Amino acid sequence: MRPDEAAPVPSFSRHETFHLRYGWLKKGYDAIVKDPHVFTRDDATVRLGVGKNMVRSIRFWGLAAKVYSADKKTKTARPTEMGRALFDDADGMDPYLERPDTLWILHWLVFAPPCLLPAWWVLVNDALAGSVVVATDDMRRRVRDAVGSVDAWRRPSPRSVDKDFDVFVHTYSSRRGRDMVEDYLDCPFRNLHVLRQGTRDEMRFVQGPKPGLSPLAAAFACLDFADRSGAAGRTASVHRLAMEAGSPGRALRLDEADMADLLAGAADECDAIVVRNVNGAQSLAFGDGAAAAREEVLRAIYGRRARRKGRKRIVAPATLEVEAA
Repeated sequence: MRPDEAAPVPSFSRHETFHLRYGWLKKGYDAIVKDPHVFTRDDATVRLGVGKNMVRSIRFWGLAAKVYSADKKTKTARPTEMGRALFDDADGMDPYLERPDTLWILHWLVFAPPCLLPAWWVLVNDALAGSVVVATDDMRRRVRDAVGSVDAWRRPSPRSVDKDFDVFVHTYSSRRGRDMVEDYLDCPFRNLHVLRQGTRDEMRFVQGPKPGLSPLAAAFACLDFADRSGAAGRTASVHRLAMEAGSPGRALRLDEADMADLLAGAADECDAIVVRNVNGAQSLAFGDGAAAAREEVLRAIYGRRARRKGRKRIVAPATLEVEAA
């Protein structure tokens, strides 16, 4: 997958330099359910209980995580099917982010196409990222250069790309500074242990199995990727799911062997998927299609709470979740 395919409508620094906080996705979801125009209201700061810049940030993070989508013409926001599945008061499967699986699913959705954080997409898909410890400033320059080299994107200012890079580090870094303990505790994606930063000057991605990343959550990401990338068949190679640019393996920091192990475990828990080995190459098979298998995997993840929704569709096809900004 090319960067311009992953982020066809790129945006930069729309987070207002705020990383995602616990409670923001639920807050934004509840607000647009009550009033689709809430983010453009003059009293949005009062309704959401935050400052003007944070209003814009909450809107952005909900769009980036594909919890809701926006319509430029009407200036409204509406919940996506995934947003409803997770955050609805009556039927939401984990509205308060109590399950590690939910954090991993949301992490994947931030990088899934259409991605609203192209600088982040470039960063996690950089061939060097994760293989070695790199100087933070060197990686920042690599991202800036990579973003600037995508001809299909309108070239952003280096400062905007740097802001995206810095927010990424602040969002995922394991490093705690004395002046940001509260921020550390209030940042859900730090619990994923994706990025290790021993000092301010060095960073590396953490490769391999992660605490809290279940086989079913990894399978959800793979099936979502297959659906969003238009997989016409009923199988996807484990190699592609782990190694292709834009794949779950890049976002979840897993190699092919790690992904194969997780998918085999998921197949043991959910009959909608099977891992096959043909001539030494492993593939994930989903007989009823990626979208249908993705729903069954969600039901398996959330168990009784998901079954309360009966046979009603949990997640609509990915094409219905494109954000219009």
